[in-house]
Amino acid sequence: MDSIKKILLGMGIYDIIVLVVLFLIKKASFSTIGGILAGTFVAAIALFMLTKNIVDMVDKDKGKASVKAVFGYVLRLSLYAAILIFAAVTKYINIYTVALGLISTSLVIKVQNLVFKKNRRKEE
Repeated sequence: MDSIKKILLGMGIYDIIVLVVLFLIKKASFSTIGGILAGTFVAAIALFMLTKNIVDMVDKDKGKASVKAVFGYVLRLSLYAAILIFAAVTKYINIYTVALGLISTSLVIKVQNLVFKKNRRKEE
C-alpha cells in the first residue's frame, strides 16, 4: 500500500507540472484543466481496481483467477474508453489533456523506478 501512496503522490506532482506548463504556454482553460484532472482521476481509479484485482486473485485457483483478470482488464479498458469518448463528444473536457492524465500512472511509475534505481546505485 505504501507504493500506491507514492504513485498517487507522484501523479499529483505530475498534474501540477502539466498545469504549470499549460499556464506557461497560455493554453490553460477550464476544459484543459478539467481534462487533466479527469484523466488522472480515472487513472487513479483504474490503479485501485488493478490493485484490488491482484490482491483478490492470490487466493483463487488458476481458472477463476484468469477470468477475473480478463474481466478486470476489460472493465479498466472500458473506463478509459468511456472518459475518452465523453471528452471527444463534449466540450467540457479536452481529449488531449484527458489522455495526458490517463498516461500519468505509467509515466510516474517509470520515473520513480528510474530515480530509485539511481539512488540505490549511489548507496552501493
